[in-house]
Amino acid sequence: MKGKLVFAILVLAALAAIGIWLVWSGQNVSSVKPVIRAGTLLGGISTLDVMEVERLGEEYGFTLKVYRFHKTPEILAALERGDIDVAVIPAEMAAKLLEKGVRLKIIAADMYQNQAVLSMDPTVRSVEDLVGRRVGAVVASGTYRMFKAYVRLAYGIEVSETGGSRKAIHVVNLEPGGMISALERGDVDAIVVWEPIVSKALAKGAHIVEDFTSLWRKVGGKGLPVMLVYAARESWVELNPDLVKRFVKARLEAAKIWVRDKNTIVSLLEKLYHLSEEEADILYSRVKIVDKLLDETIINSIKSVWKLAWMGGYLSKDPASIPDTVFHTG
Repeated sequence: MKGKLVFAILVLAALAAIGIWLVWSGQNVSSVKPVIRAGTLLGGISTLDVMEVERLGEEYGFTLKVYRFHKTPEILAALERGDIDVAVIPAEMAAKLLEKGVRLKIIAADMYQNQAVLSMDPTVRSVEDLVGRRVGAVVASGTYRMFKAYVRLAYGIEVSETGGSRKAIHVVNLEPGGMISALERGDVDAIVVWEPIVSKALAKGAHIVEDFTSLWRKVGGKGLPVMLVYAARESWVELNPDLVKRFVKARLEAAKIWVRDKNTIVSLLEKLYHLSEEEADILYSRVKIVDKLLDETIINSIKSVWKLAWMGGYLSKDPASIPDTVFHTG
C-alpha cells in the first residue's frame, strides 16, 4: 500500500512538472515577437530611422529588421522577390512596380517631396539656365525620373543622358556620395538630389536653383506632392492584418516624434548620417513629414504624382487604371 502511495505521488509530481513546462513553453512561444523586414535606401532619410532608433517595434509588439540598399532598384527587386515585407520607396516607383504586375499595397505615405536642383554657379538661377549644361544625378533614382518629368512639363526642356543637343540639359550619372564633390570641382554645373544631400550642399555654399515643390506648382499641382510611400507585398498584408496595423501605428508615432521633438530628430540625423549640427538643422527645417494615416487627400496626392510620372514619360500606362484597392486603409 505504501509503495502504491509513493508511486502515485511520483506520478502526480511528474504530471505537475509536465504541466508547468507546458505552461512555460506556451508563454515562451507566445512571447516571441513577429519579425517585420523593412527595406530602405542607404543614405535616404525616412521615419523608418526613427522607428529603429526609438525601438518602436518593441512598443508595438514586433521586431523590426531594417535592410539598407545602395540603390532603389535593389529595394524594388528585394520587395518583388519577397526578401523583404515592406519598403520605403518613391511613390512613382511603387506605380512602376504595379504597372509591371507586382502585387503591392500602399500602407502609408511617409514624407513630401524635398528634392532640389542646386548649384554653386552664381549664373545659374533657374532651370532654364541649365540648358546646354551638365547636371549631376543618380539616373536610377526616382528623384531623377521626376526631375525629367517636371522639366519637360514645366519648361518644355528635354533632359539627355547621351549629350548632343544644345537645347537639352545634359545629365552626368553620379553616385550619391560623389554629388557634392563633383559640384565643388566644377565637374557639373548643378546637381539634382534629395535629403540629406541637399542640406549638406547648402551648408557648403550651394544655392537652390529650384526645389520640387515649386516645380510641382509650375505643373499645376495642388497641395504637397508625396515623395515616399511604404509599399508592402500584398500577400504579407493579407496574411498579417493585425501586424500591418501595428506597423502603421508605429510609423505614425515615429512621424509624430519627428514633428514635435526637433532635438531628438536633429541628434538622430547627426548620428545616423554624420551631419553637422548646421546640416541637421537645415534638413529639419526643410523636410515635411506625413503625420497622418492614408486618407483621401494623401491618396489623391500620390495619384497626382503618378499622373505626372506618366505624363513625363516614366510610366508607360495611364496610372488611372490602378485600382483604389492598392491603398490599404484598414
